[in-house]
This record gives sequence, C-alpha cells and structure tokens, in this order.
Amino acid sequence: MSPTPSAAEPHPGQHPVAPQPGRRAARPVRPEPHPGLPPWLSVATLTGLAVLHLLLGIDQARRHSVTHDEYWHLPAGVAGWREARFDLDNLNPPLTRMISSLPVLGLGVDLPRDLPADDAFRLGDEFLRANRPLGQTPWIWARGMNLLLSLATAIVLWRWGETWLGRGVGLFAGCLWLTCPLVLAHASLVTPDVGASLLFVGTLAAAHGLARRPTPSRALLTGCLLGLAQLTKFTNVLLLGLVPLTWLATRLWLWRSTREAPGAPRAPATAATANPAADPQQPPAPAHWGWSFGVVAGWALLTWNAGYLCQGTGTPLVDYPLRSEALKSLRDRWPTLARLPLPVPRDYVAGFDRQRSIMEGSHPVYLNGEWNLKGFPLYYLWCAAYKWPHATQVLVLAGLVVVAWRAWRSDWLPAVVLVVPSAAIWGSASALGMQLGFRYVLPSLPLLYLAAGLPVAWLWRHHRAAVRWVGGLCLLALSLGLRHHPAHLAYFNEWAGGPGGGRRYLADSNIDWGQDLLALKAWLNEHNIDRVGLAYFGMVPPGELGFDYDLPPSRTTVNRFGSPPAGWYAVSVNFVLGRPHTIRLPDGTIRGVGYQEYGYFRGLKPVTTLGGSIDIYQVDPPGQPRLSPGRFPAQPRR
Repeated sequence: MSPTPSAAEPHPGQHPVAPQPGRRAARPVRPEPHPGLPPWLSVATLTGLAVLHLLLGIDQARRHSVTHDEYWHLPAGVAGWREARFDLDNLNPPLTRMISSLPVLGLGVDLPRDLPADDAFRLGDEFLRANRPLGQTPWIWARGMNLLLSLATAIVLWRWGETWLGRGVGLFAGCLWLTCPLVLAHASLVTPDVGASLLFVGTLAAAHGLARRPTPSRALLTGCLLGLAQLTKFTNVLLLGLVPLTWLATRLWLWRSTREAPGAPRAPATAATANPAADPQQPPAPAHWGWSFGVVAGWALLTWNAGYLCQGTGTPLVDYPLRSEALKSLRDRWPTLARLPLPVPRDYVAGFDRQRSIMEGSHPVYLNGEWNLKGFPLYYLWCAAYKWPHATQVLVLAGLVVVAWRAWRSDWLPAVVLVVPSAAIWGSASALGMQLGFRYVLPSLPLLYLAAGLPVAWLWRHHRAAVRWVGGLCLLALSLGLRHHPAHLAYFNEWAGGPGGGRRYLADSNIDWGQDLLALKAWLNEHNIDRVGLAYFGMVPPGELGFDYDLPPSRTTVNRFGSPPAGWYAVSVNFVLGRPHTIRLPDGTIRGVGYQEYGYFRGLKPVTTLGGSIDIYQVDPPGQPRLSPGRFPAQPRR
C-alpha cells in the first residue's frame, strides 16, 4: 500500500511527456484530479458496506454446512499449529488455513496423531469424530477469520486506489468487492481463495509503492508480502514475475512522465530526492535495482521458509518422488540444475508437484450444457457473464475501456499494473483443464475492481454533477446481487436465470459445493420425513447429522424398471447434471459415482430446490413414465 505522494513525487498523469526527436510527440495526459467527495462520505460508505458484508457473511457461515474442501482445510490448519505438520494435505500452502484455525484452538479441539500424509478424506473423518460434540462450531469460528481477510482486502483497495488513482476509484473498488456475491460466498468458507486475493493485491500495491518511493522499509514490506503470498495458494507463484514487472513499469513510467519538457525548469533538489534512487526524475539505475531486488528477494525467501519452519529447505529436485510430468521433464532436461538445493521448503515443492499432477489429468468440466474432459478456452469469460452482477459487468467493462483510452494517451501504467496481472491469472487458469469454478480467478478481481473505479475520475472531470447520482445508482444495482442471501455460492445473474437457472450453464463450486446439507435436514424435519434417498455432493457423512437414508438407485437399475422406487429423494445438483465424483454411503464409507449415474433425475420435476444446490423429489407409486438421463452423451466429450 503506497502512501499519499508528496510534492516531490508527481501524481500519475500529472506531467506531459517530452517529444522525442524524429517521433510524433505523445499526446499529453491531462491531470486526473481526486474527485471532490468528502472524506467522511467515503469512510461512512465503506464502513457501512463492511458491516453489511460481515453480518451477511456471519449469517451465511452459521447456516451453511461444511463444504467440500473445508472438510480438510480446517483440520490441516490445526495440524500445522499442534504438530508442525504440513504434509497431511499439501495441495495448498498452510497460511490461510492456519489463520482460520486460530480461534478453533481455543475451543479445545482434538486431532489424532500419526495420521498418514496426503489422505485428506481420512484427515477430515478423524477430525470430525474426535470433535463430534462440537458439531459445526469449529468451522463457524474459522469462517469468521476469513471474513476479516475479506475486509482487509477492501481496505487495501480503498487505500491503494485513493493514493494512486483517486479517492473515488478506491471507494468504488472497495464497494465492488464488498457487494460481490462471489466474494461473499468464499469469504464465508475456510478456503484459501480470499486470503490469496488479499496478498496478491497487497503485494502488487507494495511493489508499486516501493517503485514510487524506494526505501528499505518498503522493500522489506514488499518482500514479506511476497513471501506470505506464496504461503496462501500456488496461483500466487505468478507474483515472482509480476512484482519485478510492476516495479520496473512504475519506475520507467515515473521517469518518463517527469522528464524535462523543452524550456521547463528542473525541479529543485529536496531531501526526498537527495537519494538518486528515490528521485523519479532519474532513470532506474542497476545499483538501485540491486539493493531493491536483493532486499525483496531475501525477505520473501525468509518469510516463505519460515511459514514451513524451514522443513526440508535445500532439498534438490532429484530427491523428490515426482508425480507431475512438468517437473519430471524439468528434472530430466536439466539434470545439473536438478541436483542444486532448492531454497524453498520441501512440502511446498511436494504440494506444487502433486497439484500439478492432478491438473495434468482429465477432469469433467461443465459449460453451457456440455461436459468436456479437456476444459474450455473461454470458461472463465462465461463464468463472468453468468456469475457477475450486471452492474459489476458494466463497471468492469467501462473501466477496461478507460484503461485502454489512458494507455493510448500514453498513460499505460494502469494497463501494466492492473490488467496484465489479471490477464496472467485468467490465462494460466484457462490453460489448465481443471476448471471447477469461477473462484480460481478470484485473486484477479481486486485489480479489475480498481480498473472499474477509473470511470469515476472521468465523470468528475467531465460530468461532475453526475458523480453522486451515478454512484448511488451503482450502489443500488450492486446491492441487488445480495438479495438471494444466503445462496451466494449458487448466485447467478438475471441473464443466467438466477440461482434456479444457473445449472443450465455451470456446475461444481459455481453452484453446488455441499453447502445446503443443514438446510435439507431442517426441511425434512419440518415436513416430518424420516427417511430419504440421498445423493449428496460433499465430504461430511450425512449420518453424522442424523440422516436416515439410502442411496438412490443407479441409472442402470432405473432403466431396467422404468422409475426409482416410490418415496422422497434429495439429490445434489452436480449429480443431477451427471457429474462423476465420490459419494458417502450410509455407513460412512466412500464409493465412486459414475458419469450420469443420477442424471435420470432430470426427467423428474423437483418439489423444491434448497439454496440452489439440492433438489428434492417425490416419486409416486408405480405408473411413472420411463425415465432417461437426458440429452448428455454416454461419456463426456474429450
């Protein structure tokens, strides 16, 4: 987060660019004044939305059952504190799960020792059994910590947008974040997505601030944040390239924008510019690069390793039992480098390799009514079309237009700092076949929301009277995205048909992550239904919540007899759509579910749908027409 620039530090867009010999002079960038919004109005608006975000998040955390990945994220965090073990589930780095588990330690939770590594199912089961009297209370407390990380993200957006792009920009970015259903859905879960977003944008903000005014303390802050970011999610490995890019682009932009115009006097030396490295009128010098990058890299590595207690630091790549083809190829192609000690913890490399191996496999991906084992190039663009509120879509598109216009007017820094990192996240996620939810690009949303605030500065310059009216209408439109509370995880905009229509376009964590098992239990109790046929997409054994159930019959059985037996059925939407996965048997064991095994329920009309994720059906006695699994092929397209 960069502080407000002093008089010695030019505000972006404040100086014309000197013409170059033999080139057409660049069009001067007009000043971008800070919108004259009263400071108290910004603080009051953001505070009100933060309180609303927190209250809605707490209510959602209380009402939602433990979702799919939460089942092992929380016990893995407890294991990190209790046993300093990071191998029980190394598919994600440990920082956010350890932060979330902090209040849980005070509840007296227990975790059996000597659990096997890389067995997330058993980890969740053992934790649940050991703490059965506490029920879901540990997860509720842990979710509260994630909500605090979400609020911190809004503060970073507000401060960075205010000091760099104008007070109105930071305010709008913070409002977009706090009113986003996608953000609220994942801020109320014990998952690393929101924490990774906080440190992604926070690290870039620190790198931008370091370039604007290089000091040892800012270099130390940037390095610490870069190291912490690597402890949240493997997506943040992109920051290893984006931080130097942000620093270099900012320094070059400042140097270019403050060069002496013909006939213009050079700014007098001040205490702030006595150090050539801190003078934006000087071009970046290699010596300056050296100390800045050295401090950042040193502290990043120190923080990175400290998060794992330096366990296995220095292990060469040849000593790992590699699973992924990417790392195996690297080891075989560069055998000399593979024998060098790696300056990162062992469990980080092992987890990265394991996740990469999983992503290299085939995964059923659902988009626009079609299953595919290879994924879709435009998957995340379609997610944005269906999952973003329409007001957010308009603001982001307008912001990207303003970024492009400013780049054409020679103010290309917002394009490099905001759009390039966002494109890196979207591009890397789209290149992988494991496209299981819009949440995979969540770290890019803070940067896109900063870009969405840029039209505010343009409105203030050209249509000052319209700013308050437009701001009020935007807040009203954004708040409409919260009206489906608490079904934020299954939120879809009006074009997609709302939570009830989203299944036509997307599946997985976009709509059904096992969040409505508690709601199903309450509905069955309310309607005095003692026994149900249950196909639940989640890891919590339904028997732990008192369900008396059997699995619905398979598609083969239904095709033989024409319809399932009479009775009540509750089926997760992912299974209705035909997704292959695992399922809990009534005795708590796990078996696989084949592709379209429960797809025949699409031939029945549900009595109701709970939270957008669980359909409830009532099958009458014999006489039903023969059912079919629907229009899907026998196997997903490759």
